[in-house]
Formats: sequence, structure tokens, C-alpha cells
Amino acid sequence: MRQVRDTPSGIRLIIAVICITILILPGGVLAETSENITPGAGVTTGIVSNLTSSPTAPVPTVFPVYENTTGTVPNVTSVPTTPVPPVFMVWENTTTTVTPPPLLIFDTPVIENLTCTLYGIVDPGSANVTITGILWDWGDSQTPELHEFPHSHVYSSPGTYTVSITARQSDGQNVAGITSISVGQPVIPPTPSETPDTTVTGGPVTMIRAPVLTLLEPVIDKTTVTLNGNLYAGSPGVTIESVSVDWNDGTITRSADLPADHQYSGYGIYTVTISGYQSDGQSTTRRIALEIKREAPVPTTVPLGPPPNNDSTVYLIILTTAIIVMAIVIVGQWIMQQKRGSRQEPAVPKAFSPRAGPQGANLPSPEDLSAICSGTDVTPGVLDPVIKVAVEIAREGREGQAIGTSFVVGDTENVLKHSKQFVLNPFHGHHETERQITDVGTRGNIKEFAQLDGAFLITGKGVVEAAGRCITVDMSQVKLPGGLGSRHSSVAGITQVTKSIGIVVSQSGGLISIFRNGKIVYTIMS
Repeated sequence: MRQVRDTPSGIRLIIAVICITILILPGGVLAETSENITPGAGVTTGIVSNLTSSPTAPVPTVFPVYENTTGTVPNVTSVPTTPVPPVFMVWENTTTTVTPPPLLIFDTPVIENLTCTLYGIVDPGSANVTITGILWDWGDSQTPELHEFPHSHVYSSPGTYTVSITARQSDGQNVAGITSISVGQPVIPPTPSETPDTTVTGGPVTMIRAPVLTLLEPVIDKTTVTLNGNLYAGSPGVTIESVSVDWNDGTITRSADLPADHQYSGYGIYTVTISGYQSDGQSTTRRIALEIKREAPVPTTVPLGPPPNNDSTVYLIILTTAIIVMAIVIVGQWIMQQKRGSRQEPAVPKAFSPRAGPQGANLPSPEDLSAICSGTDVTPGVLDPVIKVAVEIAREGREGQAIGTSFVVGDTENVLKHSKQFVLNPFHGHHETERQITDVGTRGNIKEFAQLDGAFLITGKGVVEAAGRCITVDMSQVKLPGGLGSRHSSVAGITQVTKSIGIVVSQSGGLISIFRNGKIVYTIMS
């Protein structure tokens, strides 16, 4: 143990206490005698508006996200130089939330001669925004128009046209869908995924489809969960009858529509099953994983204000007595330490210590990498650097804290269909040569963005496609060992429905799991 020569720390503390007292006493006396402050009144916490002076405390550096805007610079009014009394402010912690874009889904076009009809649904990206309009461009040089689903259009001549549908959201985001149709000529319809009702009743054959259920992000307030979304009938002529929710704690509720609320009696991870039923007996089921966390107790805020006694003399006597007692205690401790001669340097605990020891003692061998990549479009030369950057994240953490993250490598086209962007994609718009996983700078950027919610998407050729991607697959068939959370379940689910490879860094313990076909095929202890 390293020995540290003792210094007169007691004297330094006494000087510090005296300096603080000199700074505090004038403010206490002014608080007692000020005519603008009512004695005994507390201070309301919150955001202070209409400030008459600018705070003199250092302002933290903010890294803004800029939008492409045009306009003029507003006139800047100079700050008055007249002395202004200080204003005590209590700041609130604010968080900027990025709203997902709208969801647009449309069905196979229904074509009769020169008439085309399209069915579909449009949902806002979150409960805080709305759909402001759906713009239809039928591809025949007609002026685009705003319409709801479903909508029909009559073409003037046979041919093949490209239909474009754009959904606009109240926050300015939009999403477009494009399909190609042929009218006035024989068309071979695609094979439907549902089983059609081919009973001929003297008219055209009608395809009966299951209802369409879309879910928004659940709202969790302590132990109360609110599920919201939209449920539409799959075909004309049928209606939605009810929505059933199995909350995975022995409780099943049934209602006419969403939203649905439930209060859990305990904390943990729950897989909620939502089923929508329509009048013809068909149903649609979706599952979503929820984590009910125990909230840390909020420290009690001590109200600021003058002392109960308005007599400043009593206040000064109490404060002086406290300083004298503190000085006696500090001097006594310092004298005792001087007699001992030396003391040990106290150990300061850290929130997270980087893991020591040789790195990658159980990294997969080239034979293991080849076996894991077999049957995918991923090569061992791409998978190896992904595993290494995962090991570095597990060992080093970020800014003194352990973090967890996930990677999905390969079969990128299908992975994109089964996921959505949860936050702004920091890799969007950059050239592929700047997004190679084999590049040291790219791996450094991945470490910086590893604290974002969602997964990294990497192509089989080693190009980082996206970060902060939310996986939206059905996880009901995922079977994992106990103790693994929703991050492991979602990566296992995406590898179950695509030919991709998943890598998950556990936040607790630094365990790295490699997934194929919904199962763990290799683990690494960082």
C-alpha cells in the first residue's frame, strides 16, 4: 500500500469553511431584510421564465442537430448594462425525443378494366403526432390529390403505371410507398399469403383477410402500462369485434378497441400478447416485451428560504458556533494524524472499472468463424472485426459506465423489412467507403453511438448501414435461457426469420452472445 505523507489538511478545511461563511453571511442577512421576499415563503421549483438577468454560471456545451432551413437572422437586442439583482434559478432536466416516421402499409391493388382500387392503412409514428394528409399520384400525369384509404382511380387508357403514395406527419416527417400496376390487360395476381375464400356465389371471388393490427410504443408509468395502436378489418364487409390482451401475469382483459391499461403487481420482464378479432372469426396476434423497472427513490428537495427566526443575531450565533465546533474537530483530527506519522490513501470506488487481463482469450477461431458464417452472406473477414469491437465495448464501457449493445450482420434487405429506425441514423448519407467495419475510424464511431437504443445493422460486405434500429419481429417462438433481457430476445427473433448473425453485448457482466437461427451458437467472456 502506497504511503502518503500527511499534510495540514485541517488548516485548509478551516480556511475553506471561513471563506464559505464570508460568502454566505451577506446573502443570509440580505434575505432577512429584503422587502421583495416575504418571510417564511418557500421557493417553487421549476423552470424560471421572464428572467431579468442572464445567469453568470458556465453554460454547458450543447451539440445541436441542425436542420436545412432558410431565412433571415433576427435582430439581436443588446444586453442592458444596468446592474440587476441576482436571480436564483432551478433548472429541470429536459430530454429531446426523436419521433419515428409514419407507418404506411397498402394491400395488393384491385383492378377492374381501367379502374384501380387500393386498400391500406397509415399510422403516426407515435402518440404525440398525427397524420396530416395522404398524397396520391397515380402516375398518369394527373395532379396529385389528398385522399384517405381506400381510394379508386379510373385511367383513360390501358397500360402499366407507377403509383406513389406519400403519408405526411404533423412533425414534418413523411414516408412514401410505390407500386406498379397494369390496367386494361390481363394481370397475373401474386400468390397471397392468406388462404382465400374461393367459393363462387354468382359474383367475383372475394379474398377474406385477417385483421390488421399495428402497435405503438407502450407507455410505462411506474407499474402501469398503456398499450395503444390501431386495428383495422382485413376486408370490406367485416368489422372488428374485440381486442384481447394477455398481460403475462395471469390477467387477461378484453375490450372493444385499444388503448388498454394494466397495473402490474411486481417488477420484471413480461411478454404481452395482443389479439384482435373480427366478425368473420379471423384474428391477428402480436406480442411485445415489456420491462417494469424499480424506480430509484427521488431525493427530497430542501426548500430554499430564510430561517424561521427573523432575528439575524440568532442566526449569526448559531452559524458561528457551528464553525467553531467544526474547526475544533478538524484540528483534533489533524493532531491525531500528525502523531501517527502517515496514513493510507483512501481508495475511491468507481462506477465501472475496465476489465483487466488478456483480451479475447476465448475469441472464436477461424474454423469457428467459418462455421458461424456458413449459409449466410457474411464472410469471416467481416464477422471478426464486429466481434472485436463488441469485445472492446464490453471491456471498456463508456464514460465510466458499463453499456450493452447489439449488432445484426448480413441479410440486410430482409432485416430492414423487420425493423424500424428508433432514432436518427448517424451513418445515413455517408459513402460506403467511410462506413467499412474494417476501418479503425468506423469502429471508433460505433463505440461513440453504442449508448443509443437499438441495434447496429451491418451488411454482409462489412458496410455499417444503420445505428439505433428497433427490431419489430414476433418473439413468441424465441426460447432463451433465464436471465437474458429484451435485447437478447429481439436479436434472437431477427436471426430466426432472416439469414443474419446477431451479436449481443450484455450490460451486466460483459458477456457476449452470438446468435444464429434464433439460438446462441457461441459465447465470449470479455
